[in-house]
Amino acid sequence: MAIKAETTFFLKDQLFNTRTVAELSSALSKATPQVNQRKFEQDILNKFPELELKARIDWMVTVLAQHLPGKFELALPILEDLLPPPLDPNKSDDDFGDFIWSVPGEYVARFGCTKPHLAMSLAFLKKSTMRFTAENSIRPFLRTFPKETMTFVRRCAKDKNYHVRRLASEGIRPFLPWAERANVEPDEIFEVMELLKHDRTRYVTRSVANTMNDLSKIEPHKVIAALARWQDKDASEIEWITKHALRTLIKQDHAGALSLLGYPTKPEFKLTNVQTNIQVQVGDDLVYQCSIKSNAQQNLKIALRVYYLKANGSHSVRVFAVKDLQTKAGDVIDVRKKISFRPITTRTLYLGEHYVEIVVNGIVRGKKTFELR
Repeated sequence: MAIKAETTFFLKDQLFNTRTVAELSSALSKATPQVNQRKFEQDILNKFPELELKARIDWMVTVLAQHLPGKFELALPILEDLLPPPLDPNKSDDDFGDFIWSVPGEYVARFGCTKPHLAMSLAFLKKSTMRFTAENSIRPFLRTFPKETMTFVRRCAKDKNYHVRRLASEGIRPFLPWAERANVEPDEIFEVMELLKHDRTRYVTRSVANTMNDLSKIEPHKVIAALARWQDKDASEIEWITKHALRTLIKQDHAGALSLLGYPTKPEFKLTNVQTNIQVQVGDDLVYQCSIKSNAQQNLKIALRVYYLKANGSHSVRVFAVKDLQTKAGDVIDVRKKISFRPITTRTLYLGEHYVEIVVNGIVRGKKTFELR
């Protein structure tokens, strides 16, 4: 039996709605007064109920094209005029912009990814990413004109505007959410990360960390080697990048990643007093308890690994952080971790046998079975 919560919130309606479409329409009518603003809005909104989030962006691009000159070189100046003011250049983080301003960049990605229009299109993406990230819009250019676009990306990495510098990283992420693959060679991505690793803004270094985390799924040893080389400068921010860049490998108990972060791969400890529910009702919590005695001075990263039953009878794994601490010989760490089994929209629960175990620096102990009812 499968149990899943009903969805009550839709991101597509939060981001693209009557208000945000009116904002785009108002800017368009100011840039080109002959546009029928009411028709533009109605053409878009009439089809919204049947469209998901990305399909709504595609549809807005289609409607926008119907209200712009057919020649790209004539439409582009209008797009430039309708852009809002750039995001605050004095901020250093969490200034993503409004999603409605993804539409001009996506228009350029659809109609401007041609050899004659390449230079003007990339120049526009540099402007638009200062209003809303062009990380998705740049990808068709990376696939169609890889050499020219990577030259542009390397220039962006040295730009004075941190939104433009972030585009150099986020635009070439191997596994950017919601986006098609950019198909950039890992070695080229590493070169750009070298340019950005000491960036002064967290918005950029977070992107560097995310890109390195993506690369760790392709070239784990190269990622660890690069991060190891970075350790001798700008220690605090490099340390932050390193932790976030290695998060996937740490969940996989990768020995090289653990060692780089200072966790011994053969920790000295003793596990006792393991207790957990043998049955969990849907809506209740699994409670896992144990005691860990450290037998040395060492850094310990403690996590709980839960094996969720799937429809086909196999299990999927989720890792939950428990504690991250430095211990002395003789220290005893009491662990008590609750895992909720309330239905949520992003996970389907299946009744039956599940498993849970404790993981200390990649060493698995204390496996227990419980039944979800």
